[in-house]
Amino acid sequence: MKTSVRGICAMLAEEAIVLSAYNDGTGTMTVGAGHTAAAGPPVPRSGMTVTLTEAINIFRNDLAQVESQVQAAVRAALSQHQFDALVSWHFNTGAISTATLTRKFNAGDVDGATAEFARWNKSNGKVLDGLIARREREAAMFSKGDYGTPRIRVLESKGGSEEIFTADQIETLLGGALNSEEEQSTEELLANPISQLLPLNRPKQSAAITQSVLQKFQDLIPEDGRDDVVAIVAVRGYYLNTMGKESANDRGVYDDAIFVVEPNGVHNFNGNTDPSRFGRGIARLKPRQAIRYRPGPHGFSRKNGPYPAFRQDSDCTVIRDETGEDTDSPTSRFWINLHRGGVTSTSSLGCQTVPPHQWNEFKTLVDGLLKKHGQATFYYLLVDQDDVPQEETTMPAITQPAPAPAATEANPVQLLQQILGLAALSRGHKPASQEDMTWLLDVLRAITTQPTMINGVVLNGPKPDPLASVSDPTLTPVNGALGKTLGHALDGRKTAIGAIGMLATTILPIFFPPLAPITAVAAPLIEGATNAGAAAVAAQADGGLGRELVTAAFPVFAAIGGWGVMGKVEKWVRALRGGLEAPAA
Repeated sequence: MKTSVRGICAMLAEEAIVLSAYNDGTGTMTVGAGHTAAAGPPVPRSGMTVTLTEAINIFRNDLAQVESQVQAAVRAALSQHQFDALVSWHFNTGAISTATLTRKFNAGDVDGATAEFARWNKSNGKVLDGLIARREREAAMFSKGDYGTPRIRVLESKGGSEEIFTADQIETLLGGALNSEEEQSTEELLANPISQLLPLNRPKQSAAITQSVLQKFQDLIPEDGRDDVVAIVAVRGYYLNTMGKESANDRGVYDDAIFVVEPNGVHNFNGNTDPSRFGRGIARLKPRQAIRYRPGPHGFSRKNGPYPAFRQDSDCTVIRDETGEDTDSPTSRFWINLHRGGVTSTSSLGCQTVPPHQWNEFKTLVDGLLKKHGQATFYYLLVDQDDVPQEETTMPAITQPAPAPAATEANPVQLLQQILGLAALSRGHKPASQEDMTWLLDVLRAITTQPTMINGVVLNGPKPDPLASVSDPTLTPVNGALGKTLGHALDGRKTAIGAIGMLATTILPIFFPPLAPITAVAAPLIEGATNAGAAAVAAQADGGLGRELVTAAFPVFAAIGGWGVMGKVEKWVRALRGGLEAPAA
């Protein structure tokens, strides 16, 4: 449960808001509604200023522990106005866990609890009129939901002129805050992890390279942090040639890389190290410097208050758009924090941001490592891509690999990534880009479509056409079965020869006996060539050889006809495939 805006206004009316940090007289720097370093970040410093919205949200953040203590001590059901009154009372007294007021309310005695407020009117044993009035206001809020008409005093500086704001004005101010992308809840952002602002993959930089960068710029880290085992290395322009305009440090995209370094390895994340847009005076971290960060809230100007992030904890140098390097205030802070980015923008006015779908992983990892190794802070080293040494590109000697275990299966995605990475390295790029993928596909296409020969043997190339003869591609396989010469000589004639031959050897001799002697004349010629004996004369005398020739010729002509039909079918198929009219076989 959170304190309502009306409840916050009632509490702010008890103390003036000062927008410039000041010394409270005891040596304690204070800003806003009595905020000090003891309450948590931000740490007030001399010269620090905040807006009214930021001051109110810093106060809301300070109330978080008080709110949790009230919820832990009160077991009875609470309405919003009862909760607001108890938070105000406990914020001033710190007695929620031990007071009779709490015991009576938990027992269901609301009237008795209301009466208890009046008892808390003393400071150092002395009754104060201001405490009497405050307890009356809290009792009215608790019992009747009456918040009164609080008036909030706002001063630009301690002792300076003041301006009065009503609760309605404060509510309008907070309710009218810009509903930027940071106003979306983590759940909403995580529900939309895919963004056109993201590269295709996480950074592929090896742990050895990241460690070498950290070692190379070790002198940039102050002595108090050189022994830290947890550090972060950020590389601006990591995806310089693969996102946005080539060779340009783009704004508004996650084209940088963030590496979390710890004793057990390096963890890679996408990131952004630039403001989301250009604008005169906008601050951008200068590279080649190390800045100390600590866990703390970010976004005090947000309508719903800040959320956990990492806050700048040391001085830094910035470069301002159109005005150049800012070195006028070397001891001031620019509050360039490290926080969650957005889906449709990197959500940065100079801060370092991590994509929303990686933020929870990043925040949990860094918090856990700091706790594990006893670090309260870490150093964030920002370098340019040119400061990062190139990965080793020498190809190892190819050796016969050992048989893989039976249970091991190749991962095609990893294999493709490795091939693409090698292709990019061969072209002098790091990391791989869409351009490298296109180049690799063109190479593979050329390899698979152009014949490759070794010792006269074609290893690849187009597959042979199953409807083209090896002897002559213009012939089909059946028509070119006996070679190119015979194929062309008989092309288009085999069916006719076969049909006529079958007709001549069967039907014509039956219906036209005068044609039968043709076989008788041919018989002695053939027989004389094979056997010049008396058997030939006898055969000629009785005409037996002629009848045998007729019988034997029929299957020959039938085979020629079948050959022609098969060739004709092949031509029809090829014609249908090519959209052409099949010629006669």
